Amino acid sequence: MPRRNARLIGLLSLPLILTLPTLVAPASAAPARQQPRTGPAAAPTPAPNIVYVLADDFGWTDVSTGRTNAGHPSDYYETPALDRIAREGVAFDNGYTSVNCTPTRAALLTGLYAPRPQNNIYLVGDLNRGGDDTLLKGPAQGRADGATALPNDARTIGERLQDVGYHTGYFGKFHVSRSGADIVTQHGFDENFGGTNAGDPGAYHAVDGHFHTKIGPALDAYAGDYTQEYVDRNIKPYSQGVGSAALDALVGTDKHVTDALADATLDFVDRNKSDRFFAFVGSYAVHTPVGEKQARADLLAKYRAKARGHSTSNPSYGALIEGLDQNVARLVDHLRTTSDPRNPGHVLADNTVLLFSGDNGGVEQFTDNGPLRGQKGELREGGIRVPQIAWSTNPQLVRGNRVDHTPVYVADHTATIAALAGVPAADRGQLDGADLSGRLNGSAPLDRDALYWHLPGYLIEGGRDQRPQSVIRSGKWKLVYSYEDRSWQLYDLANDIGEAHDLAAEQPAVVTDLGTKLIRWLDEVDAPLATLRAGKAPLTFTVTGSTYADDKVVQRRNETVVVRPGEEVPVVLQVPAAAR
Repeated sequence: MPRRNARLIGLLSLPLILTLPTLVAPASAAPARQQPRTGPAAAPTPAPNIVYVLADDFGWTDVSTGRTNAGHPSDYYETPALDRIAREGVAFDNGYTSVNCTPTRAALLTGLYAPRPQNNIYLVGDLNRGGDDTLLKGPAQGRADGATALPNDARTIGERLQDVGYHTGYFGKFHVSRSGADIVTQHGFDENFGGTNAGDPGAYHAVDGHFHTKIGPALDAYAGDYTQEYVDRNIKPYSQGVGSAALDALVGTDKHVTDALADATLDFVDRNKSDRFFAFVGSYAVHTPVGEKQARADLLAKYRAKARGHSTSNPSYGALIEGLDQNVARLVDHLRTTSDPRNPGHVLADNTVLLFSGDNGGVEQFTDNGPLRGQKGELREGGIRVPQIAWSTNPQLVRGNRVDHTPVYVADHTATIAALAGVPAADRGQLDGADLSGRLNGSAPLDRDALYWHLPGYLIEGGRDQRPQSVIRSGKWKLVYSYEDRSWQLYDLANDIGEAHDLAAEQPAVVTDLGTKLIRWLDEVDAPLATLRAGKAPLTFTVTGSTYADDKVVQRRNETVVVRPGEEVPVVLQVPAAAR
């Protein structure tokens, strides 16, 4: 089979987690537009609306609920909206992503593993962020022209939903396209407010009614200064612990991009509520730049005055987190108070699934991922585990008040959204992600044995030390293969969530079983491997067991293997000495 062949028969599906932010303002503070609520629909209409909120660099412990993080909430950052939807919806405490922005977004948009040619994105930038002296060299990623972007022929969830009659809107950070125009012309969204190829907002506040040039110009329609009416309607009902004078002081100041994204999304919902809609909100928060100039003034003052917590407590970061949370509250409240033209007698929330997830683990400079080890950019749990929530007021879509311990991964989001939207099964069958709709409403278990990650390159900077590795998570076990020294590390996450105790030597049978599955998966997805860097001495070792390289698995018995510069450095799974 030729290298990089697109075998899209879904093998071992990456998990996807749908998260829905659900917060409703207290009844005493409800906005003037609120209408009488009706009960949940007896049965959903055939095609529910879908709102997806993807927070940026939002760590596992950045929420003030313990439901999404196995009882390890922040004691400084406040997220009342996310806390509430985690109670009312389904909270996943084993929700996984990729190591940083672009691979997560690519997997989420395509529903495909990173090694697939329609994805082929593993890191922001390139796979050699470790200097020229590393032992190995990562392969090229992204498009044939070198851009870390989806190819034009990649089939996205936006395109799949367009095909079954959805109006699709994108809001905020995209980061896996050549340009903002491609989001509409190539990647399946009818409208794009703010999305470009940039990975950060440049600045969070507008200046003279315009956002930074990294943000697409369509969002400038919502960039006007705060007015008294805006503050009274959209900020005061969702503010906690801030006096009225501090909120009124926002009047006449520059609009924050997080608020503008919510404005644009709510406008999109209102314009399309008579038809099925899909709104993808790619929040810029809480990605850098993080600092006092980036925070909304009322929230910055709140966190400056607040007593520090036991873990990392950054006022500017806290202001970005709570600003995002307030706008999740606005979205949920709008769904709960807006009549649904397609479902007479009910509100939009009765036939809408709202999803929330981070795109990767938190950055240790601003947050504490503990008890997890590692941070954004690393395959340790702190780099790939995030809060994930699914919410709806319709229990046939999401049966709430549950914590689900099932390990799930972002590519599952695509499969789940496609299933909820009624995308034909034949089309959904080409996705790597698993359909989680049965987990959302509690009707069915998830029949999947393992999750997989593959990173054939380096990210050694900013306190991170990520080298070429492949990973499998199955049940309580996490097995990690390191290509530089051909070693295996095994962790029991049920009893060692911090990955402190390597059990590979004590559990050789587990290593052999999971290692065999990992090799089989790498072969199935045609995973490219790092090569021995030019100028390095050849690697020579003897193998009794199996190897994977150059798109093939080879069984070997006491065979000497020599890897020369420019050749792929293989996965090596030795048969335990006692079994030879």
